[in-house]
Parts: sequence; structure tokens; C-alpha cells
Amino acid sequence: MKINFIAFDSLGVKSSCTQVRTKDVTITIDPGIADEVDSFPLPHGQRCDLAGKYDERIRRACSQSDIVAITHYHYDHFIDEGDKRLYGGKILLIKHPKNKINHSQEGRAASFLPKAEKLAKEIHFADGKEFRFGSTIVRFSKPQWHGPQGTNLGFVLMVSVIEGKEKLLYTSDLNGVYLREQADSIIKEKPTFLILDGFPTYLLGYVASFANFKKAIENTVRIIEHTRCRWYVIDHHLLRDYRYPELYWEVYKKAKRLGKRVCTAAEMLGEKPAVLRAYEKNGPTRWVEWEDFSFQKLNKLIAGARKKAGAARQ
Repeated sequence: MKINFIAFDSLGVKSSCTQVRTKDVTITIDPGIADEVDSFPLPHGQRCDLAGKYDERIRRACSQSDIVAITHYHYDHFIDEGDKRLYGGKILLIKHPKNKINHSQEGRAASFLPKAEKLAKEIHFADGKEFRFGSTIVRFSKPQWHGPQGTNLGFVLMVSVIEGKEKLLYTSDLNGVYLREQADSIIKEKPTFLILDGFPTYLLGYVASFANFKKAIENTVRIIEHTRCRWYVIDHHLLRDYRYPELYWEVYKKAKRLGKRVCTAAEMLGEKPAVLRAYEKNGPTRWVEWEDFSFQKLNKLIAGARKKAGAARQ
């Protein structure tokens, strides 16, 4: 099995597009892309240039693939175009367009499917299903919450690609594994390689709470403790925030103690993450001061937030 990191936030674009080659098939997972967020420490023009560069790389990866998998209908996970390079002659394994889906994604799926049907060799709704191509197995989870339970962001599918004794598990957008049952299902899969999306820390204090962040950290630590992966790539939402090494301090501490390799897609390619390079060159955009986020620090922040919320209700 060969795993290629096509486009990721650690490379400077909103994406987690991954290509997997086995002796039977080549699969591209989540061929989508968008410009990075405004808090990303690069000028808008440079962010757009990177999006153009990796958009082309995604189309090239799809053109060289037999299968395209789409875990949900956010634009950083699929491209809503009738481009033959993306979908022409491909087997599409995609999130169900009507079941376990929120309103906006249902509309995007309705826009996408007629174009895909004209181009694709086959289209299969993949929710909770397993597909076999020669000796390669591609397995999809049942729909998982895109963040905390009840979120209006909808649902996603996790994807496992299995060849012999090797298994890649791609979590899609769990937003950092909020739920204990999601962590337990990842552990139960016993992956050899894990691509895990990190918590959207750039939204902390706005639409993301410190209490949920703590849950994500605890669940990530649990996954590292109870799995034996050759490497753990933590990327996507987390790599939009140049504070990420300090914010995930407990995760990196645990991995170091256990001798496990936790890194980003960029680091797997021998590069420093784009957000760190940009921060070193251009300086901070939003967060001028911060520190290591230990569990003790998180408990203090959570207690402070609850006290503030209680005072506001009085």
C-alpha cells in the first residue's frame, strides 16, 4: 500500500485529499479544496495561489485513479464540477445524498449527482458498506457526526482501505473526535496508518468550546494509547492555527512518551507545515500570546467559561 498526501491544510490549503494505491486499485479520497481561513498568516493572494496549485494536483490525482470516494458534501471535500479528470470513467463511492445529511449538503449533493452520473462508470452510496476490488477492501463507516452530537454541520463517513495486513483509516471530519464512541470505533478498527482531522482550534471561544476541545484531546490521547499505528497524521482543521503544537501539547507529550510518530501531512513529505512557515515569516494574525495547553490549563479555562456564562444568566 502506498499513501499519497495530495492536498492538506498543513500544505496551505483547506483540504485533506488522500490517494491510496494498492496492487488492485488506486483510490482518491475527498478531492475537494478551498482557500485557507483569514487567520492563516499568509496574504490573501498567496492563499489563492496555493489553492490553484493544489486544485490542479487534485485533478491530476483523480485522473490517475480508478475510484473516487467522497465522505460528505463540504467544498473542501469534493469539487462540484463535471470535469472528466475528476470523475470521468471512475467508480464513485459517495455519501448518501438524502439520508443522514443536513440541508445545505443535501442541496450540494443534488447539484453534484447529475453531473457525476454523466461521467462516472458507477456510483454507489457507501454509508456503512464494504466494497472489494481484487484483494483490496474499501470499508465505510455508518454516518458520523461532523463534530459534537447534534451539530448542524451534518454527518460524514470514515473510510478504511485494507490490503493484506495493512489498513489505512481516514476519519474525515470528526472535528477532532468529540465522541468517546467514535474513539472506540477507531481503536476497534486496529489501523496500521491513521489520518485524523484535528480540532478546529481557530474557532475556540467563538463556535467551539474549551469543554469540547478537552474531550477531543482526551479522545485523541486514548486513540494513541490503544492503537499501534506506524504513524498518526493529525491535520486538516487543526493546521489552520499556528498555535497547534502548544494546543495539542498533551497529545504530543503522550506520543513522545509512548515512542509513537504523530505528525502532519507536510511533515510526512519532509516539509515544515505551511502555517508555521507563514507565522515565522509574517507574524501573528489573531493570537499574540499563548502557552502550552495542559489538561490543568484546559480545566481552568473551562471553569472560567462556566463562571462567566453563569454570571451572564443572572
